[in-house]
Amino acid sequence: MSKSARRGRIFIDYLRNGRGATAVSAYSTRALPTASVSTPLAWDELSESIRADHFNVDNLRQRLAVLKEEPWPEFFTLKQRLP
Repeated sequence: MSKSARRGRIFIDYLRNGRGATAVSAYSTRALPTASVSTPLAWDELSESIRADHFNVDNLRQRLAVLKEEPWPEFFTLKQRLP
Protein backbone atom coordinates (compact mmCIF):
# COMPACT_ATOMS: atom_id res chain seq x y z
CA MET A 1 0.00 0.00 0.00
CA SER A 2 2.88 2.40 0.66
CA LYS A 3 4.18 4.48 -2.24
CA SER A 4 7.68 3.02 -1.91
CA ALA A 5 6.38 -0.55 -2.19
CA ARG A 6 4.37 0.14 -5.36
CA ARG A 7 6.90 2.08 -7.42
CA GLY A 8 5.90 2.03 -11.08
CA ARG A 9 2.45 0.59 -10.32
CA ILE A 10 -0.99 2.04 -9.63
CA PHE A 11 -2.63 1.20 -6.30
CA ILE A 12 -6.36 0.46 -6.45
CA ASP A 13 -7.94 0.52 -3.01
CA TYR A 14 -10.78 -1.98 -3.30
CA LEU A 15 -11.61 -1.47 0.38
CA ARG A 16 -13.08 1.95 -0.51
CA ASN A 17 -16.01 0.08 -2.03
CA GLY A 18 -17.93 -0.44 1.20
CA ARG A 19 -20.57 1.37 3.23
CA GLY A 20 -19.07 4.35 5.02
CA ALA A 21 -15.92 4.41 2.87
CA THR A 22 -14.97 7.77 1.45
CA ALA A 23 -13.48 8.85 -1.84
CA VAL A 24 -12.68 12.22 -3.35
CA SER A 25 -14.39 13.16 -6.60
CA ALA A 26 -12.86 15.36 -9.28
CA TYR A 27 -12.82 19.07 -8.45
CA SER A 28 -13.41 18.49 -4.73
CA THR A 29 -11.82 21.07 -2.46
CA ARG A 30 -9.78 19.62 0.39
CA ALA A 31 -10.42 20.99 3.85
CA LEU A 32 -6.92 22.37 4.27
CA PRO A 33 -5.62 25.92 4.78
CA THR A 34 -4.25 25.84 1.20
CA ALA A 35 -7.68 24.73 -0.19
CA SER A 36 -6.13 22.35 -2.73
CA VAL A 37 -8.50 20.91 -5.33
CA SER A 38 -8.67 17.37 -6.73
CA THR A 39 -8.03 17.95 -10.45
CA PRO A 40 -8.21 15.53 -13.41
CA LEU A 41 -5.02 15.44 -15.47
CA ALA A 42 -4.06 13.85 -18.77
CA TRP A 43 -1.12 11.41 -18.59
CA ASP A 44 1.13 13.81 -20.48
CA GLU A 45 0.55 16.52 -17.86
CA LEU A 46 2.17 14.49 -15.10
CA SER A 47 5.61 15.56 -13.93
CA GLU A 48 7.67 15.82 -10.76
CA SER A 49 6.38 19.37 -10.25
CA ILE A 50 2.71 18.29 -10.06
CA ARG A 51 2.05 17.51 -6.40
CA ALA A 52 -1.19 16.79 -4.51
CA ASP A 53 -1.50 20.46 -3.56
CA HIS A 54 -0.50 21.90 -6.96
CA PHE A 55 -3.99 23.09 -7.89
CA ASN A 56 -6.03 25.14 -5.43
CA VAL A 57 -8.99 27.52 -5.38
CA ASP A 58 -6.69 30.36 -6.42
CA ASN A 59 -5.16 28.82 -9.56
CA LEU A 60 -7.69 26.23 -10.78
CA ARG A 61 -9.70 28.74 -12.82
CA GLN A 62 -6.53 29.65 -14.74
CA ARG A 63 -5.83 25.97 -15.47
CA LEU A 64 -9.36 25.42 -16.78
CA ALA A 65 -9.16 28.51 -18.98
CA VAL A 66 -6.07 27.25 -20.85
CA LEU A 67 -7.25 23.65 -21.35
CA LYS A 68 -7.58 22.82 -25.03
CA GLU A 69 -9.52 19.59 -24.37
CA GLU A 70 -11.07 17.62 -21.54
CA PRO A 71 -8.34 15.62 -19.70
CA TRP A 72 -10.67 12.59 -19.40
CA PRO A 73 -12.67 12.68 -22.66
CA GLU A 74 -13.90 9.07 -22.39
CA PHE A 75 -14.72 9.15 -18.69
CA PHE A 76 -18.46 8.55 -19.09
CA THR A 77 -18.31 6.20 -22.10
CA LEU A 78 -15.28 3.95 -21.55
CA LYS A 79 -16.21 0.46 -20.33
CA GLN A 80 -13.41 -1.77 -19.11
CA ARG A 81 -12.60 -4.45 -16.57
CA LEU A 82 -9.52 -4.85 -14.43
CA PRO A 83 -8.07 -8.38 -14.51
